[in-house]
Amino acid sequence: MRSFSVLDDLFCPKCKRLKKRCICPDEKNLKLLMQNYKEFLKPIFESKDEIVYYRVFEPFKEFPTEPLDFLPETIANVLRKRGIERLYPFQKEAMEMLMKGKNVVITAPTGFGKTEAFAIPMLLKASEGKAIVFYPTKALAKDQELKIKDYARDLGLNVVRFDGDSTQKERTAVFSGKADIILTNPDMVDYHLRNTPAFRKFAKEVVFVAIDELHVYTGFFGSNMHYLIKRLSRFSDFQIACASATLANAKEFAEELFEREFVHVHGEHRRAVLNFIMRECGNVYSAIRELVLAFPNRKILIFGNSYKFVETVNWILRKANVKSAVHKSGLTRDLRDEVERDFREGKIKVVVATPTLELGIDIGDVDIVISELVPYSQFLQKVGRSGRRGQESIGILLLRSDDPISAYYKRNPEEYFKNQSNGYVEKNNEEVMKFQFLSMIAEKTTRPEEVNPETLKTLISEGLVNPGSVLSVTEKGYRYLEQFSMRGIGERVKIIHNSREIGERVLPIAVKELFPGAIIIHNGARYRCKRLDLKELVAEVELAERGEEITDPLYVSIPKVASIEDSINEPVNAHYATLEISLSVYGYIKRDVFREKKNVFYLEEPIDYSFRTKGFIFSCPFPEGEDYEDFYAGSFHAVEHVLIESSNALTGGGSREMGGISTSEGDIFVYDGVIGGSGLSKLLFRRLRKALEISLEVLKNCNCNRSDGCPKCTYSYQCGNNNKPLNRRGAIEIIEKILKGERRDTDWKKYCEKTKFTYFP
Repeated sequence: MRSFSVLDDLFCPKCKRLKKRCICPDEKNLKLLMQNYKEFLKPIFESKDEIVYYRVFEPFKEFPTEPLDFLPETIANVLRKRGIERLYPFQKEAMEMLMKGKNVVITAPTGFGKTEAFAIPMLLKASEGKAIVFYPTKALAKDQELKIKDYARDLGLNVVRFDGDSTQKERTAVFSGKADIILTNPDMVDYHLRNTPAFRKFAKEVVFVAIDELHVYTGFFGSNMHYLIKRLSRFSDFQIACASATLANAKEFAEELFEREFVHVHGEHRRAVLNFIMRECGNVYSAIRELVLAFPNRKILIFGNSYKFVETVNWILRKANVKSAVHKSGLTRDLRDEVERDFREGKIKVVVATPTLELGIDIGDVDIVISELVPYSQFLQKVGRSGRRGQESIGILLLRSDDPISAYYKRNPEEYFKNQSNGYVEKNNEEVMKFQFLSMIAEKTTRPEEVNPETLKTLISEGLVNPGSVLSVTEKGYRYLEQFSMRGIGERVKIIHNSREIGERVLPIAVKELFPGAIIIHNGARYRCKRLDLKELVAEVELAERGEEITDPLYVSIPKVASIEDSINEPVNAHYATLEISLSVYGYIKRDVFREKKNVFYLEEPIDYSFRTKGFIFSCPFPEGEDYEDFYAGSFHAVEHVLIESSNALTGGGSREMGGISTSEGDIFVYDGVIGGSGLSKLLFRRLRKALEISLEVLKNCNCNRSDGCPKCTYSYQCGNNNKPLNRRGAIEIIEKILKGERRDTDWKKYCEKTKFTYFP
């Protein structure tokens, strides 16, 4: 059972501030301000930034109490041979359900035996046929390879790692049918299922599929995984086991992703004392630099939510003479391996990472984990990288002093612990469906009725498929298949420096990051973009002059409604739809890395790009008119901003991956920022009332008292119109009306007929 203690003595019971910053007269002269925190936390508590919340989480865990007598003796002996005499209750429950043939999703912290929970039943099933274990990366498969091989060896089962690094001998074992269990990734199975007849023979014998790190399969990667499992199931009938350390909606997500019933089994553990600190930062970059410099001999892992954040933090640390490194998916595998090895061995004390290091890769001991704002369950996943040897650890969650959801958690810190990470997926992503149905046709006899009708029509009209009673892929279709990536929908823009490719960015993100004049940081170096060519898909860059500037785009987005897929009438009349977004970048703001505004620049020619995605539209009731310039437009614009920014509590920090548009007539659009859609806007669409309730709390409780609001309530870092116009008072009235039951019909057909709008992205 979970146990914890909140150190209330550090905080004033009246103003709720740390006592050394108390604003209550009777508390100002207290001499015992800092007695209760532990000495090694002193640099954190003596910072100029405010400690919003501090909690000590004590170790807790179920003990391995369950005997092995429910298992066949041969399997029980495999465990006993490795010193395992008893199991955790969640392990036993998962094994029993899987042995009964149920599909099971297992959630438990990293390092407490999820692998055994699905691997032991898998070994039993593998005696009847083949088994596949999916890992999202080659590194994870390699990390688990020895353990699973060790278990399988005593049963005479052949386990093979099957990925891009596999030897010819390993590949031959798979293609010849001599492998019983393969440890692989979705990309490898996708390719060989479509292109290798010998692998299709292997697929016909599959009886068990395990999917580790289920939470990774959100968005378009999850959409592809959904169809990949469908393609596999055309060859054989198998049960599925999933494992994840996070996900509040694990059962719901697994059932939506794979369209089967699942049993959810959960285990909860913590090895060591965790000091959890929620810290508000005047500037997040300064705060991280200060923390790292204050703990020079500690191993520190810093998590960011975007490439831009991670690269900027690493650049700032290196300027401060800190030996740090970046770990992100855009780097080569060799570079990431080197960073993992150097961090594990202590050659590097600080690593700045995207969620790539949330996964179960062994990076050794970590003392401190620092993270941007993410859902609580995801934060626990990150901080689970620390204290792995049982030592006391520190987890620091950074709140920005100037964004709405940080302000919300500062006022309501206990609400943070209700903020859970949810899986999401958009199975009707049109680009994914084109690729996946085309793959189905390529790998097995397929008749027209087996393919989504609209997708088939597109495949035929684009010359990718030959029509007939049995469908076939054209030469053009095969070329299309070769260019598609399971992990990234959309074409990619190559970043070229001195005639050499140094990286790439996927569209449409590339339009906002690689416009002429844009400053980017890539692998520790700063570059300025000279030219972006969307026909050649090339961005030419040069080394930027010394300085600390970064750039944010100014842009306009205009939506068109292509089709309606779902509708709701509560709390608003809203429609989930396929949208076509026309994006035009016309300028940019240049700032220093500490977010101080510098100058606005305009492009000689705007950069235009259009793409299809998913999103929703609803019409707001009108507020009572007030004597402010652009009152109505500013009110609707503010509602759009706060709805998306405050949605982080519901979408797992997804606001950065969504876009929004408001019109002066009260129509609001929220859409996925990736081609075809990711499922994030659908997640918000389904939780719209709660999102509006949080939005209202953010607006009403901000102490700025400004008509247009401020960064803590109405502003958005993503705003393409430089946060103009905005009206906080009008937005409050609009949301209050909605929550009281007042609504307007959202006439999307009438909207489609209109030709002129003023948009405020």
